[in-house]
Amino acid sequence: MNKFIKNIIAFSLKNKAFTFIWVGILAVLGFFSFKSKPIEAYPDVTNTQIIIITQWNGRSAEEVERFVTTPIELAMSPVQKKTSVRSTTMFGLSIIKIIFDDGVDDTFARIQVNNQLRTVSLPDGAEPDVQPPYGPTGEIYRYVLQSKTKDSRELLTIQNWVIDRALRGIPGVADVNVFGGQDKIFSLNIDPRKLEIYGLTTSQVYDAVAKSNLNVGGDVIEKNGQSYVIRGIGLLKSIQDIERVIIHSDKGNPILVKNVANVRESSMPRVGQAGFNDQNDVVEGIIVMRKGENPVDVLELVKAKIEELNTKILPKDVHIETFYNRETLMDFTTKTVMHNLIEGIILVTVVVFLFMADWRTTLIVSLIIPLSLLFAFFCLKMAGMSANLLSLGAIDFGIIIDGAVVMVEGVFVMLDSKARKYGMEKFNKMAKAGWIKNTGTGLGKAIFFSKVIIITSLIPIFSFQKVEGKMFSPLAFTLGFALLGALIFTLTLVPVLSHILLNKNVKEKHTFFVRFWDRIVEKGFLFTYRNKRISLVAAIAFLAVTLFSTRFLGTEFLPQLNEGSLWITAEMPMSSSLKESLKTADQLQKVIRSFPEVTDVISQTGRSNDGTDPNGFGFVQYAVNLKPKDQWKRKISMEKLIEEIDAKLKQYQGITFNYSQPISDNVAEAVAGFKAENGIKIFGDNLETLDRYAEETLEAIKNVDGVKDPGIIKNIGQPEISVELDRDKMAMFGVTLTDAQAVLETAFGGVTASTLYDGERKFDIRIRYEQEYRKDENDLALLMVPTQDGTQIPIKEISEIHQDNGAAFIYRDEIKRYIGIKFSIRDRDLGSTIADAQKAVSKIQLPDGYSLGWTGQFENQQRATKRLGQVVPISLVMIFFLLFVLFGNMKDSLLVLANVPFALIGGIIALHVTGMNFGISAGVGFIALFGICIQNGVLLLSEFHHNIRSGFGVDESILKGIQVRTRPVVMTALMASIGLVPAALSTGIGSESQKPLAIVIIGGLITATILTLLIFPIIFWIFNRTKKEEIV
Repeated sequence: MNKFIKNIIAFSLKNKAFTFIWVGILAVLGFFSFKSKPIEAYPDVTNTQIIIITQWNGRSAEEVERFVTTPIELAMSPVQKKTSVRSTTMFGLSIIKIIFDDGVDDTFARIQVNNQLRTVSLPDGAEPDVQPPYGPTGEIYRYVLQSKTKDSRELLTIQNWVIDRALRGIPGVADVNVFGGQDKIFSLNIDPRKLEIYGLTTSQVYDAVAKSNLNVGGDVIEKNGQSYVIRGIGLLKSIQDIERVIIHSDKGNPILVKNVANVRESSMPRVGQAGFNDQNDVVEGIIVMRKGENPVDVLELVKAKIEELNTKILPKDVHIETFYNRETLMDFTTKTVMHNLIEGIILVTVVVFLFMADWRTTLIVSLIIPLSLLFAFFCLKMAGMSANLLSLGAIDFGIIIDGAVVMVEGVFVMLDSKARKYGMEKFNKMAKAGWIKNTGTGLGKAIFFSKVIIITSLIPIFSFQKVEGKMFSPLAFTLGFALLGALIFTLTLVPVLSHILLNKNVKEKHTFFVRFWDRIVEKGFLFTYRNKRISLVAAIAFLAVTLFSTRFLGTEFLPQLNEGSLWITAEMPMSSSLKESLKTADQLQKVIRSFPEVTDVISQTGRSNDGTDPNGFGFVQYAVNLKPKDQWKRKISMEKLIEEIDAKLKQYQGITFNYSQPISDNVAEAVAGFKAENGIKIFGDNLETLDRYAEETLEAIKNVDGVKDPGIIKNIGQPEISVELDRDKMAMFGVTLTDAQAVLETAFGGVTASTLYDGERKFDIRIRYEQEYRKDENDLALLMVPTQDGTQIPIKEISEIHQDNGAAFIYRDEIKRYIGIKFSIRDRDLGSTIADAQKAVSKIQLPDGYSLGWTGQFENQQRATKRLGQVVPISLVMIFFLLFVLFGNMKDSLLVLANVPFALIGGIIALHVTGMNFGISAGVGFIALFGICIQNGVLLLSEFHHNIRSGFGVDESILKGIQVRTRPVVMTALMASIGLVPAALSTGIGSESQKPLAIVIIGGLITATILTLLIFPIIFWIFNRTKKEEIV
């Protein structure tokens, strides 16, 4: 190893120009990688998933489940490498999500799903649509269409046939989801009395329209040497064309559509409606980015296309108004990260200067900081990985450049001793490359192993799977790449710069700052070393008390990220009609907009037009834009604002409210399977039984301290009017099932008979009874059904009509029905809240065939904790192996590992003092701490053994080692701590994810440094003392 490091340093010193060239190329590549790689607020935490949406209009949830959802789910059983199949079924809609294992390619998944989908036989009118690849963080742009003259029907037509086409053509755009607006159709409204007068049926009207709308070709004829193509033009082009369609000829008198029906431009039955501020009926568009795309690049193209649409393509009085642009959040997160990084660099540089008191050494060390970061960006680009707030927030320059500090400090001290030995004048003329090479080789081995050990300590983070893997792996890779870059530059560029800049007038200055730390450490060391027994017992007792105190630490998965906006959901009774829900939604929106911190509000009642957001009519969602925090006139927190909004909204009885943020809400839904951060799933077959046990579970958890916004994601609650046809009576009257069902479907739901073409645009022609004949169940009972002898009878004569309470939603996971109990956790930590909730729920006895499971953040935390329990021991074994290779014996390797617990003390105390919970972010901080402690132990141990080999006694070797290593150890600890102070104190958007990590490292380094310098030497002495010496 010594020879390898010596050759690297020698080659760099011999080829300075080449070293500068390759470093410069790497820096340029890193800079361009940084410019092209956006800093995301939140990584995409989902694995590859394929979503199949099937709309089957007018059918109940149970019918859709039976004939659409279940057949598709069963067909997906042979699909390889899937982890789960989830589905949501509701009135007229089925959404199935097939989620795949880590690392599965989207193309591989999509081919399998499409192949299996071809084997499924679905009812007429149910067409499955496989969604393009996007994740829960894919929403990058949200807009509304504005016009003073056009209504929502005209605007939705423009959206569907102009805007949608333009936006979908943008590279990187996966989908454009639309909410609200009236979907234009041509409605053929039948008068049943006229049908009766003419002796016609709805089926005859349907067949006539369907067969009167086609073009044909008649090959070609030759005329005057030219070929003429023959076309039979018969397409319906206008309302007048539809009206003139012949249904039947009565003794030579044609009966036209207009004789039995009114034809008009109309809209499809609405499934949802969007509102924007004062407007209660708008068209909202949501642009979703493909998985793995660069949001900066996609947004640039989106903005350019929208500008083109607004200025050149759309009608003069129609324009696209932006509501949400991901750029705003990315700018805020970039600002937070860059602010913390720049402050960290400045503070680290100041610390180096205070200790070294030489601008040249400070410059050398400071250059390594940006170079390491640029190297990390280049590696991330090459690996195809994203940079996010969490991964960049973990970059502590103190950890990264401490190797460079040790190298520069060692070379500087060596050159100073040579200058004193030979005299400055003679020293300035002497060649120094050999000295630098030898000193660099000695230090390089310890630095190399220290960096490799820190990277090895990150293995547990690399090993995370699923959600936590997607979230924290970029952090480990970013830090690992930065450490690798720092190591490369420390062994190449630092010796070269030292040779150039430290060529003359090298004089070590013991500044007041250095003397202060030397004096304090020496006094402390002499005291503890004189009182070895007391010091060691006190340290162990301190460690034991601290470890015991972890029982009182709260736990969490991740702190709540502040996105600078709010997402509020209001859940009304399932039986609510769209009309009644809209009235309430409008009132709630006015309440939300009354707060001065709110700028704009979009409301979404019901579900989206394309079925991508499946909700009932009683479900309202509010996207709330907030002013930047520094513009809030009232000095309140986001939590306080939510409390105030909640207090006002709670005045509306019978509505369940939930508060989240747009990205967090999407991620929570993707992880848990329903809209909640945490949830309980009860599995079973009978919906009524599930509902009963869900009520019991809700009662059990709702009074648990910390549980907020609890509620049941209801299955049952959709009022139904069931028409049960009696086959005996049908046979008696001579009515076929097909005729009876056709009348029922056409009269109330409506059926699409054909399509009217308007240029490239096309609109459905739907047949339905006039509104006055389909108001209530009385009209339903009087529907006239044709018999085989040509007469007609009311449908009540052949059926039983009754009201029922059916399924509004049917949720399934792994082909089993379940009901969800959702809740958020606020004002308390995740771990203890769930523990209390589990204790409360454990008293509920479920019948055979029913089971209960927990999902959401707690599930992720448990999986991550289990994974850490498996991998951390392996990581420690690997670190031990590296230490064994370094020292060549087990004793020294174990001695260095004994330094690790010292880091725990400060980290745990820091969490207690700041009132923070122990989460994955804090856990990552502890892992990084272990690496630093091991590095300090390696440096001290190497120095102690060097002194012993030089002929000094154990006591003298330890004292000299402490004197020599005080400056680099204290300096690296201060750099690592102070470098993270901006992140620990930051309050900007996105700072929440960095704080626990920064606080743990700062607190841990304080105790680790003190105990490494004061207690670790005692442990070394115990294992290296002569038999005659005793512990005092």
